Amino acid sequence: MSSAYQWCARALRRQPLLPVWLVLVLALSGLYDEFGTGANFRNIAVQASPLIIAAVGATFVIMTGGIDLSVGSMLFLAAAIESGRAFVSAPAGMVFAAIAVTGLLMGLVNGVAIALTRVPALIVTLASMQVFRGAGGHITGQQNIDLPAHLRGIGTGSLLGVPAPVLLAAVTALGGVLVFGRTVFGRYLQAIGSNRAAALNAGLPVRAVTIGAYALAGVLAALASLTQTARLGAVQPSIGDGYELTVITAVVLGGTSLFGGRGSITGTVLGALVLTTAQTGLVFSGASPYVFDIVRGGVLLVAVIAAGIRWRTLAQALRPAAAS
Repeated sequence: MSSAYQWCARALRRQPLLPVWLVLVLALSGLYDEFGTGANFRNIAVQASPLIIAAVGATFVIMTGGIDLSVGSMLFLAAAIESGRAFVSAPAGMVFAAIAVTGLLMGLVNGVAIALTRVPALIVTLASMQVFRGAGGHITGQQNIDLPAHLRGIGTGSLLGVPAPVLLAAVTALGGVLVFGRTVFGRYLQAIGSNRAAALNAGLPVRAVTIGAYALAGVLAALASLTQTARLGAVQPSIGDGYELTVITAVVLGGTSLFGGRGSITGTVLGALVLTTAQTGLVFSGASPYVFDIVRGGVLLVAVIAAGIRWRTLAQALRPAAAS
């Protein structure tokens, strides 16, 4: 009994967002009878899946101390390419591989520009956000385009009763956990985010790791696009619009520092679940959809302020040690 209690206590210390999500679920289940049904929880899991996939990629980027504002636009451009005439009759596997390569190339554009020019990531990804969305709008003509049936399986299919998007999100999250905790690349990410100058002085491949983080984020944004468009059954001009803020909020809410060097994939998954659960609760309440924008913006603002306070406190604590 005591060992189980200790395990639960350690889990709560590592993931303080877990009890927040559980309380949110219980509260909404008490307020709305249909919220606590298995069908609704399944719906929340499916809706959260694209966000989890894209947010895992963003976690890699933010861990380096960077930022990616082009996530939503990468998602839209990948969807636009998927809807192109070249892929109407192509096998699903070929289409998915092509979209993954598209995401890789978009991520490389960001990563190479940031790593080689040292232009701030905020500026680079703000520019690429416009480029990618403009390219997507040019391909689709800003029209709704229905997807053929064979491209919808990744969003509507299931395996052993588990929806395909949920399985893909679970595999992505597990892979992210392993990369962070078990690979040299993961340790380099944390080292670069903690102190870039020290990482350079130690001879770490800072540029290569930075490029790799953005490339991985691009691939995962493209995979998120596949699940999103397949579930909708069409490519819409509004896909990915403002999605970068939701992704960044999920990552920061999950405990990843905007200054880099600290974070976890598990926290990111919980952040995505909290946001999706809150959004579903707002739907049940009949509130305006703009209320979610207020909630999302408020959460991000509080997280940024808290991160800034923590950074200043840490800097002040280190000054006496450096002086001595």
